[in-house]
Amino acid sequence: MEIYLALGIFAVAFALIAFEVFDKSLIALFGALLMVILGVLSPEEAIAAIEFETILLLLGMMILVNIASKSGIFEWLNVKIAAFTKGNPLFIFLFFSILTAILSAFLDNVTTVILIVPLTIQLVRGMGKDPKPYIMAEIFFSNIGGALTLIGDPPNIIIGGATGFSFLDFIINLWIPILAVAIFTMLVFVILYWKHIKPISDDLIELFTANIVIKKIKHEFVKKTIHRDFVIKVIAVLALTIIGFLVQHQLGLPNYVIAFTAAIVLALMTAKRHNIHESFSSVEWTTLFFFAGLFIMVAGVETTGILESLSEYVAHSTTDIFFMALIVLWVSGLVSMILDNIPFVTVMIPVIMGIQAELGGSDVTILWWALSLGACLGGNGTIVGASANVISVDIAKKKGVNITFIEYMKFSLPITLGIFVICSVYLFIKIN
Repeated sequence: MEIYLALGIFAVAFALIAFEVFDKSLIALFGALLMVILGVLSPEEAIAAIEFETILLLLGMMILVNIASKSGIFEWLNVKIAAFTKGNPLFIFLFFSILTAILSAFLDNVTTVILIVPLTIQLVRGMGKDPKPYIMAEIFFSNIGGALTLIGDPPNIIIGGATGFSFLDFIINLWIPILAVAIFTMLVFVILYWKHIKPISDDLIELFTANIVIKKIKHEFVKKTIHRDFVIKVIAVLALTIIGFLVQHQLGLPNYVIAFTAAIVLALMTAKRHNIHESFSSVEWTTLFFFAGLFIMVAGVETTGILESLSEYVAHSTTDIFFMALIVLWVSGLVSMILDNIPFVTVMIPVIMGIQAELGGSDVTILWWALSLGACLGGNGTIVGASANVISVDIAKKKGVNITFIEYMKFSLPITLGIFVICSVYLFIKIN
């Protein structure tokens, strides 16, 4: 009975989120409460299911970015980017997409979108363009870039810990499919949104408008009071934070500790310039509560054994390594569209280990790369498929840019399936 309750609660909640009947944070929290009230999870199990590391990382970065924004550094960046791109929508699109992918490969992709999305909205809207294509591209490229390295996405960290694969191993084995996927995604975005991002070099009216907007951005920046000491402190702390994320394993500290330390240190250093209460009030609390509810609902689904059944299906479906790799890729990818990819990757680890033991001398390394590609890239399929997606959409909504679940999925689902096809071709080439 509990199995049907858990699956029913999750399915109804997912449908309500998709059709935006109520705010998604309310739906997730109510679904989580039903899991406890109806006995699917005990209160203690529900609390244990919440990934507080993710919640605290988001909280720390939100506070840090809010304090940093008060220094005027993001306005300064907008001035520089506007001048560099000369207001050309295509250049701006390519610049932010590539930057998002690069940063996501070396930072947590949630951290990347918290930094990039507000900057994008401010600049693109200032240029008189619709920010939606730019934001959706950044969602995709945050997950694509995160799939490339050991530290870019949590599934890769889990796989690396279980297998001993190094940072370099991930890059060597995944750069080809990730590059192919990035090019494919970029081409699709450019073709479908050409009207929004096409160059303006041949349009005198657009050029004239862009020049006016750039001058306006510069003029508004000049009018803003910038405190040199505030900016220097912000740059120093942000730089040290990024370095901290890069050497996180050597430090032996989780990312949320680094993020919170940076936020508190910057708050102390800039206490005379900025009221910390403003930063606390700017936190996206609804987003954090949504994640908490979602983690509990996913834990309820885990109790049904459906993830273990899927992993066992993969293990016993075939003895051909290529077909097994395809099943791992597609199953992990499809599951990651609707469930947190961390639980599935966790249950798949012993399955692949068992396959490796059963096949003796056969090389099953390809299964690990299939799992990584599926789990990391599958998150692009829906708004709730990855933390970076949820954060990006919520930041956009707060700034008046509303991307609905259905609107995003109509666009994202076909591209994500195309990405799986590209990864399938890569697996075939790599095995043969």
